[in-house]
Amino acid sequence: MAEDKTLIKNLLKDPYSVPMEDFFETTETEIDEFNERAHKKGKGYCCPSFPEFDKRMEGLDLGLFMFAGESNSGKSALMMNLIYDYCTNPDNKLFGLYYSLDDSKDEIIPRFVAMDQLIPIGVAAKPKRYEEMIENGEEGSATYQEWLDKREDGLQRLKDLKRQFKIIDGEKITCGEQLLDHARKAQMFVKAFDPDWNIIIGIDSLSDMTFPSKKFSGDKELNDYIAKTVKTWAVTELKVPIFGSLHLKKFEQNRRPQVGDVKESGRYIYEASVLFLVHNDVNKSKQSATIYHNEENTDEKMPILEMDWAKNKKSSYKGKTYHYFTPNYSKITECSTDVMKRFDALIYTN
Repeated sequence: MAEDKTLIKNLLKDPYSVPMEDFFETTETEIDEFNERAHKKGKGYCCPSFPEFDKRMEGLDLGLFMFAGESNSGKSALMMNLIYDYCTNPDNKLFGLYYSLDDSKDEIIPRFVAMDQLIPIGVAAKPKRYEEMIENGEEGSATYQEWLDKREDGLQRLKDLKRQFKIIDGEKITCGEQLLDHARKAQMFVKAFDPDWNIIIGIDSLSDMTFPSKKFSGDKELNDYIAKTVKTWAVTELKVPIFGSLHLKKFEQNRRPQVGDVKESGRYIYEASVLFLVHNDVNKSKQSATIYHNEENTDEKMPILEMDWAKNKKSSYKGKTYHYFTPNYSKITECSTDVMKRFDALIYTN
């Protein structure tokens, strides 16, 4: 008895001790609580323009979804197109927050307009240039006017989507602390209008974040902290899907990216709910590319974005999905199942 009292006294003094519990009963309670939370999730968010991706995701829910690729591979465009589709689907009841820490708002808005209206990014970014060509009566003026009209439609559509989508750049949000505070306030704001609504976040790119309230000994420690912190935002604090882009190390070998190529920190790999490795064979291999598509009436090789689901803790799928990429429009379109199978065969037989 004296030994038991001593043990209890020592446990009470230990700042890391946990309360005694009925280990049998709490197990049953915890399973019931899980079951209730699982049903509250519903079927997850869906993206109708990407049916194969949607099927393999098995319903998007909270978590950290990372898109890693080499420079100019199209990873940011892929992330943008997916987020846009998720938050413009009214059934999802999502307000999209796209934090561009790499590029300014004036560079991002034209990409969304081009993507939505299928016009060149340059038309959305520099309308005056095309207005002058029309005034000068240059060849193609009718097409230029059509593009400019679509540009106006695209800008109006972004305004009309003010309850579903917002672009924020590094002029407004300069650090991770501000980003979290901004996201919290946005979540409170949309839920004040309708408690069933939530937010979805895109961060381009994760490694561009800083945390001035913390001290770090180097880039690795900073990136370890970013990975752990953003995962906490997604799973514990905000409880929302967060998409983030990542850079891959530069590698000269003629191969596809691997998990070990993720730059800055292996912690990103560990914390990812899903890690997509994005490969653009046309960008990597130029005219030697074997995975590409041809647009109508041209022999030019156009990019196919290969998305390797390198780590997936959200669904049962392990494999690749493929997407047509039109860089001039920043537009991503999903390949059909048959085309995906053909590309798989091309890659795995080479």
